[in-house]
Amino acid sequence: MNNFSVKNNNSFISYMVAVYLRLSKEDEDLRAVKDKKESNSIANQKALILKTLESMPDVTLYDIYIDDGYTGLNFERPNFQRMCEDIYSGKVNMVIVKDLSRLGRDYIDSGRYVRKIFPSFNVRFVSVLDHFDSLTATQSDVNLLIPVKNFVNDNYSRDISGKVRSHQEVMRENGLYIGSHVAYGYKKLETDKNKIIPDEYAADIVRKIFDWKLKGLSSAAIAEKLNGLGVAAPSEYKKQLGGNYKSGFQKNRKAKWSSVAVSRILKNRIYIGVLEQGKREKVNYKLDKVVDKPESEWSVKENTHEAIISKVDFENVAKLMNLDTRKSPDEETLFMLSGLMFCGECGRSMVRRCNRYKDKQSVYYICATYNKGKGCSRHSIGQSVIEDILLDAIRRHIEQVAKLDELLNTIKNREINYDDVVANDKEILAKYNELDQCKRVEMALHRDLAEGVISAKEYEQFKGSFARKCAEIEETIRKLQEEIETVFKEGLFANEWIETFTKTGNITSLDRSTVLSLVEKITVYEENRLEITFKYQDEYETLCKIVGTLPGNCGSLGLMEEVDSNG
Repeated sequence: MNNFSVKNNNSFISYMVAVYLRLSKEDEDLRAVKDKKESNSIANQKALILKTLESMPDVTLYDIYIDDGYTGLNFERPNFQRMCEDIYSGKVNMVIVKDLSRLGRDYIDSGRYVRKIFPSFNVRFVSVLDHFDSLTATQSDVNLLIPVKNFVNDNYSRDISGKVRSHQEVMRENGLYIGSHVAYGYKKLETDKNKIIPDEYAADIVRKIFDWKLKGLSSAAIAEKLNGLGVAAPSEYKKQLGGNYKSGFQKNRKAKWSSVAVSRILKNRIYIGVLEQGKREKVNYKLDKVVDKPESEWSVKENTHEAIISKVDFENVAKLMNLDTRKSPDEETLFMLSGLMFCGECGRSMVRRCNRYKDKQSVYYICATYNKGKGCSRHSIGQSVIEDILLDAIRRHIEQVAKLDELLNTIKNREINYDDVVANDKEILAKYNELDQCKRVEMALHRDLAEGVISAKEYEQFKGSFARKCAEIEETIRKLQEEIETVFKEGLFANEWIETFTKTGNITSLDRSTVLSLVEKITVYEENRLEITFKYQDEYETLCKIVGTLPGNCGSLGLMEEVDSNG
């Protein structure tokens, strides 16, 4: 108990006073109001109340209760609850606040305390700036002034909530970071807390995590490797940097890397320069309950900060995480072809099998449907056969991409116009001719109807059929033009995927990382016939189409390699 007392020489002490002070972040949100933050500061509230108490007779200060950083929209505040306990136990019979908003901003609950709870415990309530003292207040003050003041305070909070939400939406739209903590691998810029830059130490760990995943390690194996190397988990690392960071995922006193933590990093698009914000929102301004928003309502902005991981590697990892794969029994990495082999007949994956006889080992793939005895055919093919064919196909495809790259560099200084490319595109021209013929037939239908060659019913049937066909052709033209337009928007020569192939160089052997970065899938047919689909098929074909409209056609460079074991 605080024995500080305020005495008046002409009266005796009869009130044990609880001074209640509160300051929350919401009081700082309306910066337009001059000196608003300072006027509501704890020090200012305390000085004002103590000065007021000096002029009041019969009061003794029992204690000062401070809730710094707590909202006024509810009463779940530690020191407010402590004050209530002192009231209920009879230790306090007077409460004084700077104004009603310090007591609370909820219209209903604030009124309940002032008009019902405090009076039922014979507690005198004083609000200095509202000039309200329950000892001298009239019924009009209690029944009119208090409800109106509380209603105004409640609406003030609603107004703040709306303005804060609107301000945050504008900041997100401008690609500014508004989170309290940044994802592992980044830090806030010292001069601008709404911008983020790579934290080089953590960023290097993120790069290693992606690299290990591409090499075939599972998320659990990566977590185990990080813990073995003594790398601090994200939450521990933030603590080491002095951040007041708490995570709902942390269960142990000292957090360690887990497969969940690794997977969370591998799925986070922040590492390719994309900010995904506004994923959750409060139910309303009075409740702390937060709900997840549908992905369609997220704020997504690209190229807002420096990327740590290339888009190519991120996409490859994303595909790898969606594959149904399993680990080698004696190794920590996945089989080189796991998740890439498919049956050409039923479309199901191919299953790896291993036969051992004495000191020899034979590895081959068969259809998963056949393996389960549910039909299809065996489609058996040896792993060594696949690897030989695959290596040769990759080497030849790299040569084709390199030729395309050389051709692009040759024409790099030319002024290439989008309209000219579209006007000379053979596929688009063919579709326009098809559309023209379709519309001519449509016009001929009118003449046939007028001349009585066809009936009105036949006319409507034919007209509907040709209208649908015209619509289909127009949609195809739109998609073809859109493909070309996308290339122009991103930059005709800004083709990161080309480097994915050309940087590999003249490879002499295969590993999982290389195969995964270049090959989309391998389809197996009977008689050891393989169809190898390389990555970036649409981009490759569109770029070849654009270059093909220019003098010096790039030629027929196919993306889908069809080969068999006999060459």
